Amino acid sequence: MIRSILTTLLTLVLITSSAFAQHLVTQRQVRMGVVLPLKEKSARGAKMVEFYQGMLMAVDSLKREGLSVDVQTLHSGATASEMDMLLSSHSLSDCDIVFGPLDAAQLPALADYCDLHDTHLVVPFTTLATQLTGHPRQYLINAPRPRVQEEAVWYIQSQFADYNIILVETNEANEEGTALVELLRKNLNKDAYYLRVLNIEGDDMAFLQAFNPTRKNLIIPNSSSLKAFNKLTTKLKDFQQQHAHYEMALFGYPAWQTYTQQLLSDFYQMNTYVYTSFYRNPLSRRCEAIDRQFMQWFHTPMSPTYPRYALMGFDLAYYFLRGIYIFGRADLEESLNTVPADPYQHPLHFESQREGDGYINTFVELIHYSPTQTIELINRNR
Repeated sequence: MIRSILTTLLTLVLITSSAFAQHLVTQRQVRMGVVLPLKEKSARGAKMVEFYQGMLMAVDSLKREGLSVDVQTLHSGATASEMDMLLSSHSLSDCDIVFGPLDAAQLPALADYCDLHDTHLVVPFTTLATQLTGHPRQYLINAPRPRVQEEAVWYIQSQFADYNIILVETNEANEEGTALVELLRKNLNKDAYYLRVLNIEGDDMAFLQAFNPTRKNLIIPNSSSLKAFNKLTTKLKDFQQQHAHYEMALFGYPAWQTYTQQLLSDFYQMNTYVYTSFYRNPLSRRCEAIDRQFMQWFHTPMSPTYPRYALMGFDLAYYFLRGIYIFGRADLEESLNTVPADPYQHPLHFESQREGDGYINTFVELIHYSPTQTIELINRNR
């Protein structure tokens, strides 16, 4: 049952959610708050609406398991003062769990409010890990980039320990790539890895000096840009043609998923590994089924973004609502990584740095685009 909706953009969504609520089995009720800029007429506002639509689809799935959900949906605005005004109405005071906000400026007030009312707070979009201090029931879905890259380095150390690792200088100013390569240098030098540095402008002799003919070679550029990818793969294809006996693989960045449709053949040819905290398998029949269901409910296809916001909304709502349903509001944080769920796009694994602080989702996996034209997912067995 939707008790309060403050956006005219969600007319169809609200009709649908009312239909959901009419058929809920009232075995146990969870009170969920959603605090997002749903009324904002912008591209990001549209993404938030789609995120919310995915949440409603999760509610529909959970009702079949005997879970009743009371949804309190509020338009957050974008500023700290708008959040203060919203919270002064105490519309969220009886919620078991709240999802939001989008804007980092609004997070401190909402976090304090949820602590005051002993409410779980899921933060889907901002990456303020410092805000977790002293907030034991706060869950950060998007880990800060340094934490994600720590996981990426772990994969390189564990999956490619016997490789010759080639760090490629692309001559681009790219913060993400620079940070990863610096972290690699810091960690790999300690363990006497085979490590080489290659400038992307190097000639065939420079490439031969960097590559190892008796080991597999892992190429890691220091840029996540499409321009750098295209330039590097052109060079690597030429090298492959002249030196076919060299074995190689390419290691890259979450942003590369954005180019999957246009670069899939290159991914396969380059034996590419991409680290990421989210992935939607385009060949999955289950994903195809929820795409069709979304179209049936909302009469429009999901936006083909990376990530897909509807699937993110579904995965988060399903995980946390089911967790409260199974373990109870009081014991959710103690059972976080045992919630049974089969995500479409966002697997979750939570860690806390210190007792009394909130939790960060540290799940990262590798997407392997094999030369056999298959896609393999590699993740920690935790």
